[in-house]
Amino acid sequence: MNTHLRCSFAHHDASYVLGALSPTERLEFERHLETCDECSRTVRALAGMPGLLDLVDPRVLEDPPVDPPLPATLLPALNRAVETRRRRRTVVVAGLAAAAAVVVAVSVPTVLDRGDDPAPVTGTGTGTSTSTSAPSADVETLAMAPLGDVPVKADVALEQVAWGTRLLVTCTYDADWVDVALPDEVDYLLFVTARDGSTEQVGSWASVDGTTMRVPAATSVARSDIAAVEVRTTGGRVVLRVEA
Repeated sequence: MNTHLRCSFAHHDASYVLGALSPTERLEFERHLETCDECSRTVRALAGMPGLLDLVDPRVLEDPPVDPPLPATLLPALNRAVETRRRRRTVVVAGLAAAAAVVVAVSVPTVLDRGDDPAPVTGTGTGTSTSTSAPSADVETLAMAPLGDVPVKADVALEQVAWGTRLLVTCTYDADWVDVALPDEVDYLLFVTARDGSTEQVGSWASVDGTTMRVPAATSVARSDIAAVEVRTTGGRVVLRVEA
C-alpha cells in the first residue's frame, strides 16, 4: 500500500517544484518537508523537471494543425487522422520520458549553515541536511574566481561519471561584502562551457543572505571536455568563473 497517498500534502510536490503554490501554501509545504521523508524524496525527484522540460522543443507541445478536409471516402481519412495524432502523442511522451529519466540524478539545493565553513553534507530535502560519506578520490574541487566586486563566493567539485560529469557547487552569498544595497535573496544560474564552445545551463538556485548552500548539478559533457564553469545572474552577468 502506498502510504504517501495518506499524506495531506501528497499532491503538493509537483506544484511546489513548478512554483504554482501560493506563498502561504509554499511555507506550509516547506515546513512539512522537514518531517516527511516521502514528500522530500518526491520533491528531489522532480526538482530538475522545469529546467529539463525547457529543453523539449516547444513545437511538440503545440496544438496540432487543422487536418485537411476529408476526402469523399470517410474511413481512409479518419484512419490517417488517427495515425497522425498517434505519432504526435508518441513524440511528446518520448520527450517527456527522456527528461524524467535524467531527473533522478538531480537534487535540490541544500542550506548548510549560516557560516563560511560548511560541513560535509548532502541534501535530503528543502532546508535539510545529513552527514555523508567521504568524497570520491576522482572528485576535483576548483575555487571559482569573482568577476568584479560581487557578494558571492563558491567552489565547484567535478566528478567524471559514466554518463558525463557530476557537479557540486558550494556557494555563500553575503550582501555585506559589497558597498551597495542588495536584496536578501538573489537568484543564480550555473553554466558549463564545453571545449567546442557550446554552453549549457545545468542548475539554478536562490542564494539567501548570510547562508552557505550546496547545489548539485549534472551534465552529459565529459569532464575532459569541460572548458569552464560559470555562475551568472538571471540577467546574464557572470559573477564567478573557473577554467576547468
